[in-house]
Amino acid sequence: MIYPIKTQPIFKQYIWGGDSLKKKFNKDVPFDTAAESWEISCHNDGLSLVADGEYKGKTLKEVIFSNKKEMLGREDTQVFPLLVKILDAKDSLSVQVHPDNEFAAKHENGELGKTEMWYIIDAKPGANLVFGLKEGTSPEILKSSIEDGTLEEHLNYVPVKKGDYLYIPSGTIHAIRDGILIAEIQQSSNTTYRVYDYNRVDKDGNKRPLHVEKAVLATNYENIGNIPEPSPDVEIPGGKFEQIAKCEYFTVEKYETRTFVEIEKETDKFEMLVFTDGAGIIAYNGKEYDFRAGDSFFIPAAMEKYTVSGECEFLRSFE
Repeated sequence: MIYPIKTQPIFKQYIWGGDSLKKKFNKDVPFDTAAESWEISCHNDGLSLVADGEYKGKTLKEVIFSNKKEMLGREDTQVFPLLVKILDAKDSLSVQVHPDNEFAAKHENGELGKTEMWYIIDAKPGANLVFGLKEGTSPEILKSSIEDGTLEEHLNYVPVKKGDYLYIPSGTIHAIRDGILIAEIQQSSNTTYRVYDYNRVDKDGNKRPLHVEKAVLATNYENIGNIPEPSPDVEIPGGKFEQIAKCEYFTVEKYETRTFVEIEKETDKFEMLVFTDGAGIIAYNGKEYDFRAGDSFFIPAAMEKYTVSGECEFLRSFE
């Protein structure tokens, strides 16, 4: 059966997480605080579940790979390529870098690399991110600054506010800072090389490990981070949309509507929706599927035209 598949996320509890996933989105978080909600994931480190319909209770991975043609539009896929998260940074994340596909395949047992993009759902006044290194930072400088505690002098900080977005190619040194709520679309990878963690300790009093040697090798020293200029909104019947990221791994579009938008899709591509504000219904094939802010849906490739109704904002992503 083909229908918009609402997902039940997997929650991750890290030392930097907060309570926004529970308070803002009313998610059923099993902890007092949560750092990440893996919304649409077929990665074995966090398999999201199907929340309703015929496939309720099954893992999304099981559903997708039991019928790859209808779900993905092709049968040759061995790994689901993308992952959608919502991250709540009450405290700052570690300064880190992710490898590209080639480096990860060689050093991480065939894991994918991790290129990602961030959409700022909310941010405290004065919020900023680490986004790239300052110009002139070399591998030698990166390594020595990690060792002598001066890394922060070489980081590029950029201010962000609600509605901003960033594209973070693999190899880019980066960090989400405190007071920011983010939707993240990324390659399906869980490989992170941590280079600086503010000398924090976990609940047992232990510092989290750093991965200096791999990080120095995996970093692209030409990635100097800059906030992209917003692309023009495109007016469509019922609302507007803006393409906020496009690369070889994914395309991400942001939609806003106060009534409804009709989406025509290709039947050889799956899509993923994450609702960042509002509430409403998805209508497909004569049936309606409710959503509210914080919900995510996997849209099978075999689905054709569908309608999103309500006063809402959402991200639509696809390969």
